[in-house]
Amino acid sequence: MFFTKRPNGFTMKPRPIYHLDGEPGFRGGERQLLYLAAALRARGRRGVVCARAGGELEAEARKQGFETDALPFFGEWDPVSAARLAWRARSEGAILHAHTGHAAGIAALASWAGVPVVAHRRVDFPVSGLSARLKYAAASRIVCVSKAISGIMKAAGAPEGRLAVIPDGLPVTAEESKWAAVDPGRFAPPSPEERAALRKALASEFNIPQDAVFIGNLAALVPHKDHDTLIAAAVIVLLQRPNVKFLIAGRGPEEESLLMSIRRMGLLGKVLLLGHRPDPIPLLKSLDIYVQSSWGEGMGSVLIEAAACGVPIAATTAGGIPEVVENGETGLLVAPRNPEAMAANLIRLIDDKSLRENLAAEGRKRVSRFGLTRMANDMEKIYDSLS
Repeated sequence: MFFTKRPNGFTMKPRPIYHLDGEPGFRGGERQLLYLAAALRARGRRGVVCARAGGELEAEARKQGFETDALPFFGEWDPVSAARLAWRARSEGAILHAHTGHAAGIAALASWAGVPVVAHRRVDFPVSGLSARLKYAAASRIVCVSKAISGIMKAAGAPEGRLAVIPDGLPVTAEESKWAAVDPGRFAPPSPEERAALRKALASEFNIPQDAVFIGNLAALVPHKDHDTLIAAAVIVLLQRPNVKFLIAGRGPEEESLLMSIRRMGLLGKVLLLGHRPDPIPLLKSLDIYVQSSWGEGMGSVLIEAAACGVPIAATTAGGIPEVVENGETGLLVAPRNPEAMAANLIRLIDDKSLRENLAAEGRKRVSRFGLTRMANDMEKIYDSLS
């Protein structure tokens, strides 16, 4: 705890948390940052969202009423941002919580002023090179969103005593939804009427049949999400089940090459790149099946969202996915980079309505373990251990 001078003596109060994320866009990690900050705010802990000036996270944080500090984030070893953070955090007795690898570098620089650092690790890429090791060596605790990532960090030399596994979460109760300023029904299966309306709107927007089987994917168009495998699986599925539409939402550097593949394979109008969806939940609630084709995945928070919305899941066993989706119980899993096996699971789900319903129902039941209360409890234990 941080001691503050009061007129009647010293009082203990929780240290403020500076949440660092300098990414220009707004993806799953940024959404998780705001979920955590919202849950902590509801418990009376002050938080400051330290975001890239002019970035999407800064805009969203301000919209949700968070105290925000806009920083330049000139790269992962930015001395300007680090010096500013070090001065302010030290004067306020704050903890720096770096939510990305780049932010961990800036936090590491600031830690030289005696500021405690927590580093979050959400990707399952190997940690290699002196730069990466220095970033995490400066952290008092390293929070991994899955056991798979914890194992990678341990293999990279991180002491086991500094590692903690805290999965990402989402609002699962009306109270948690209020904290996060979302509708209580946002992460819940749609009514038949709502689902029909959402599918009708989607079909109209992209000129596709409303009664087609909608198989969807929500992920950045980056190499480790492996949309190439998804497109290859789509070819196999469409040869056998032509009444299917593959709907891929997201943006990223792979977009042009993926579109070329879709054209080359004659999949235009069958595999659709929907671009960025500012609110992806209506798309999720429109789907018959959610598919994740990644060869690298720290955890995959979208999988929790799909399960909460009552959508059956087909995915790979990459990274922490098996810690979220239990094969044969809450979804169907295959090894990464295996389009034939993925296609077989998709066809199985298309053909077996009972299986889809059972997997979706069981997945929905288990979503409660990913609630924001659990996440905030676990994080506060870490913060308070540094006080």
